[in-house]
Amino acid sequence: MHTIDSLYEIQRIMVERLDIRHMRALLHLVREKNVSRVARKLDISQQAVSAYLKRMREIFPNELFLRLNSGLQPTEYAYELAAKIEKIIDDVDAIFSDFPFDPLKSEQVFTIIANEYSQLSIIPQLSLTLAKLAPKVRLKIIDFTPSQHFQTLADGEADLVIGFSDYVDDGLIRTKLRHDHYCCVVGRNSALTDQIGCLEDTSRFPHVEFSSGPGNLGSRMGDFLDTRNIERRVVATMPCYTSLQVFMSVNDAVAFVPSAIASAGDFQVINMKALPLQFDVVVGWHRRAAGIVSRQWLTGVIADTVSN
Repeated sequence: MHTIDSLYEIQRIMVERLDIRHMRALLHLVREKNVSRVARKLDISQQAVSAYLKRMREIFPNELFLRLNSGLQPTEYAYELAAKIEKIIDDVDAIFSDFPFDPLKSEQVFTIIANEYSQLSIIPQLSLTLAKLAPKVRLKIIDFTPSQHFQTLADGEADLVIGFSDYVDDGLIRTKLRHDHYCCVVGRNSALTDQIGCLEDTSRFPHVEFSSGPGNLGSRMGDFLDTRNIERRVVATMPCYTSLQVFMSVNDAVAFVPSAIASAGDFQVINMKALPLQFDVVVGWHRRAAGIVSRQWLTGVIADTVSN
């Protein structure tokens, strides 16, 4: 006489002997009641179907099919078993299907790690686009930190990171959003535009520079100017781009900023030969989020927003 524990062990062994191929074959046999038709549907030989049927007869304690001249007649036990197996197969197949995501109905909060460049030149337009495509979706923006952004994404505390390619961790899945370059700017009301025709002319006027970091590439611009022997009288070194517009509203000076920052701010751009200092802006995510449909959708929206 079997104890409860021994019955559970018998069931466990039976389940382990059953795989998804047996389940599919049983389900089709219940529906088709014919081995040859099932073989054609599953694109396997009749011998393989018969082998599956033999294995299932060994696994299950009750009769599954009765052999008739017209084919196989499923038993009531087989019908009940098929109903359970159908649900299991549907669940297994759903693993490989996209999880549903409806932007118009979604109330999801997306957390994006963004450096200052992205916060000024990408996030505002992205928010405007989302208001049209997904009016209930909200953005949570957190500052970019070189030493922490990878772990934040790995822990699932953020969905995406947007920043300079040189600072975004190579261990993330990344795609380029934009190739940008530096340009020379002055304040909206400045008269310096009439006095500067080339890079060398900027040496005659005060300069604003930026410290280099994850939010800007300031020191690289300084290094570039040094290689061109451009003398600078630096009147202010700023940690970020945000305060430049207010500074230039009362100070007549020149600054070198990314073209996207120049477009986002109230500046005049001084036309001169294209500066060779260029850089890439990327969006990245952890591989743990690679199959998330909502993340894929948002990444596509960001790419479209930046390209327009």
